[in-house]
Amino acid sequence: MLRFRSLVAVSVAGFVIAGCSNSSPSGPHTTPFLKGHIGLVVNSTGRALTMFQLAAPKNTEVIALGASATVTPVGFSLKGTTAIVPLGDAASTAVINLKTATITRYFVFSSGNATGQAFVDDTTVILANATSNYVGRVTLDQAADAITDTAMVAQSPTDIQVANGNAYVISAVLNAQGSPTGVGAVTKLNGQTLAVLATAQTTDSNSSAAAIGPDGRLYVVNTGTFVNQSTITVMDTATLAVINTYQGFGIGAGAITIDAAGLAYISSFFSGTVIWNTVTHTFVRSNTNALCVTVGGNCLGAFGAATDAAGDVYQTFFGTQAQAPYVYVYGHGSYAVTDSIAVGQGPTQIRIATF
Repeated sequence: MLRFRSLVAVSVAGFVIAGCSNSSPSGPHTTPFLKGHIGLVVNSTGRALTMFQLAAPKNTEVIALGASATVTPVGFSLKGTTAIVPLGDAASTAVINLKTATITRYFVFSSGNATGQAFVDDTTVILANATSNYVGRVTLDQAADAITDTAMVAQSPTDIQVANGNAYVISAVLNAQGSPTGVGAVTKLNGQTLAVLATAQTTDSNSSAAAIGPDGRLYVVNTGTFVNQSTITVMDTATLAVINTYQGFGIGAGAITIDAAGLAYISSFFSGTVIWNTVTHTFVRSNTNALCVTVGGNCLGAFGAATDAAGDVYQTFFGTQAQAPYVYVYGHGSYAVTDSIAVGQGPTQIRIATF
């Protein structure tokens, strides 16, 4: 998956991050930590994967991803107790055993930037190389660490979604300076063979993230130019036909999750989290009333959001020089802030899982 390189460039270059985790990185061990409902967060500038227990958020487990400045993670995917975390400019991906809180191996591109990722099945993973414009397929038990089974896709792939054994690669189509050169694109691949089944354009620029809805459709976030409102393009997963494009999802939106009821949570580093009903195509919380903690009348913004079984919303705030990073919790229905959870430096994508 919360996977969008252009937003990382803005946030890391524009701010000095404050705050730190309450826990130290853990060494190899068998941990009883994975019990009940767990929040998992990627720390981009903190170079870690942080887990916290929803029932006791101060209980955290931190898995260090490496000290090199080239380690720039922004997203991850889960399958059971295995997490895969692309490491950005390190051109590699860490495989993590959450039971032992350890990295078990790495898969390595020859060069480039490892960003989007998705499990096709329990052992098959597809990884995107954002600067080399291709995806690679690996199996968790393969002998080699090198990613050699590859397929070219549209320029600047940033996210991957999987449905019915097929992979949908979202491409921003950016130039070397990180600016859009046209509208975004989606490439549909066979998840096992990487055969290209179809390619289609979205209707807006800088397509950076996507999610599959309960209706089986693909919902693509078009970040645009960070000046105008972002949009959502809805596509048929069978044909990649564009069904419609909807407006008004905040400035610089770059992350989306959709819950079982069809509510989409679209987050923007500048505008907070918009909530949109994919069934009725109406806003529950619009860009003028987005979920956002304000300080001095200014929205702190959001990097990503996820919901728990009760419908509470967990939102990552990346942090600024003046404001420490947190996961903010909004109560279901009222959407009032009920908690702030310290999860380390530069939190980006968040997932809620039950073990």
